[in-house]
Amino acid sequence: MKSTPSLKFVVLALCSLGAQADEILLKNGDRISGTVLNKSGKLLEVKTAYAEKIVIKWDAVQTLKTDKPLSITLSDKQELIGIANTAADGSLTLNSNGVYNTQPIPLTNIKEINKKFFSGSANIGGNMATGNTNRNTLHVDADVTMRGRDDKVTFGGQYNYADAQVAGKNELNARNFQMYGNYSHFFSDRAYGYAHGLFTNDRFQDIQLRSAFGIGAGYEIFSSEDLNLSFEAGPDYVNVNRYDHPYIMTGCQNGTNKPCNLPDEASMAGRWAVNYNQSFFNRGVQLFHKHEGIIGNGLFVRTRTGFNMPLWSGIQFTNEVQWDYYDKNADFGKKTLDTRYLFSLGYGW
Repeated sequence: MKSTPSLKFVVLALCSLGAQADEILLKNGDRISGTVLNKSGKLLEVKTAYAEKIVIKWDAVQTLKTDKPLSITLSDKQELIGIANTAADGSLTLNSNGVYNTQPIPLTNIKEINKKFFSGSANIGGNMATGNTNRNTLHVDADVTMRGRDDKVTFGGQYNYADAQVAGKNELNARNFQMYGNYSHFFSDRAYGYAHGLFTNDRFQDIQLRSAFGIGAGYEIFSSEDLNLSFEAGPDYVNVNRYDHPYIMTGCQNGTNKPCNLPDEASMAGRWAVNYNQSFFNRGVQLFHKHEGIIGNGLFVRTRTGFNMPLWSGIQFTNEVQWDYYDKNADFGKKTLDTRYLFSLGYGW
């Protein structure tokens, strides 16, 4: 049977459609085919047929083209959507709905590609021992961030529990939780106002609920997927509700300074916060440090420092040290500083 020219054309067209892929042209002349995932900070992420994901330095890219529309955010916050086409001199054009090409857009003016609106993580860690030693520990935490053009919402929390069997009886060693939420509105690329809430509970500190609400101002020195650093400060209102009686009653009725009826407290306060994270080794490791302090009738400081490592398809390992300091604990026979060393496995998106 003799093939016709029209049949050959159809076959070639179908093959070319199947072979289509995004293409990135580097300044050294190399070409990389795959699917453009996103660009944030100084790195471009691309999914290829031979690797789950590769990371390319943005300043090494000469131009690129795509098969599907991209969402591009420029340095002036303007947002454009279209299919990218190659252009000269370190730029690209966008084809919107197949109607027209934009003027060449310099790559240096592109702040983000396919910006993440919704991101976060959830982690769990623990230990279970039976036999001569019977001990159980559990740690869970989660955080979510939603970022729009001029607004950002962050909320999350954690829960810790531990018990051990002593002389055939289970004894509680730890039970506490923390929850927080923060809304920020950006008045410029860096400056913003915020409203926040923080809720903490710790049975061993005899704190049933410590709640803090406040507003203030913040400033982002760096903001990208690779490096973030911000500072916040403002007034707060703090309310501390204690359990009616201490968890450990021993001594409270024997003439010591430890009270049996625990008083509640409320006061105006000042708050400050520092948030830092930075990725290294092409996003192979991320260091983080979160610090928040509230000072009023007492001083409460919570600090989280550690690193996380992506393992595979969003699964990550986290190693973290937490410090919670509350100077008023000394008035009730408690230690002022709690330290937790955490190893957890989770999922980030």
